[in-house]
Amino acid sequence: GTSSRARGEKPDALAALQAANEELRAKLTDIQIELQQEKSKVSKLEREKNQEVKQIKEHEQHKSTVVVTELKVKLHEEKMKELQAVREALLRQHEAELLRVIKIKDNEIQRLQTLLNAVRDGAPDKVKTVLLTEAKEEAKKGFEVEKIKMQQEISELKGAKKQVEEALTMVIQADKIKAAEIRSVYHLHQEEISRIKRECEREIRRL
Repeated sequence: GTSSRARGEKPDALAALQAANEELRAKLTDIQIELQQEKSKVSKLEREKNQEVKQIKEHEQHKSTVVVTELKVKLHEEKMKELQAVREALLRQHEAELLRVIKIKDNEIQRLQTLLNAVRDGAPDKVKTVLLTEAKEEAKKGFEVEKIKMQQEISELKGAKKQVEEALTMVIQADKIKAAEIRSVYHLHQEEISRIKRECEREIRRL
C-alpha cells in the first residue's frame, strides 16, 4: 500500500513541477514580450525625438535664413539710400565747384586787370608786391580746399565703416542666438531621451 501511494504521489509531483515550469515559461514569454514592447517604445520615442530635433533645426535654420535675408534687404535699402544721398551730395558739390570756378575766373580776370594796370603805370615794385600777395593767397586757398576735401573723405569713410560694422555685428549676434537656442533644445531632448531610457531599463530590471 505504501509503494502504491508513493507511485501515486510521484506523477502528481511531476505534474505539479511541469505545471510550475510551464507557468514560469509563460511568465518568461510575457516578460520577453513586454521587454520587446518597451524596446519598441524606446525606439519609437528616439525616432520621434530625432524627428522633432530635425524639424526644430530646420525651423531655426529657416528663421536664420529669413533674418539674414531681411538684413540683406535692409542693407540693400540703406545702401540705395546712401547712394542717392551721395548722388545728391555730388550734384551739390558739382554745382558748388562750378560756382567756385566761376569765382576763380572772375578773380583771375581782376588780377590780370590789376597787373595790366600796374604794368601800364610802370611800377615794377608794385607788380612784384601784387604777384607775391596773390601767390600767398592762392597757396592758402589751395591748402584750405585740400584740407576740407580730406576731412570730408575721412568723415564719409568713417560713416561707411560704422554702418558695415553695425550690420556685421547684428548678423553675428543673430547667428549666435540661433545656435544657442538650437544647442539648448538639442540638449533638453537628449536629456529627455536619456531619462526615458533609464526609466525603461529600471522597469525592465524590475520585471
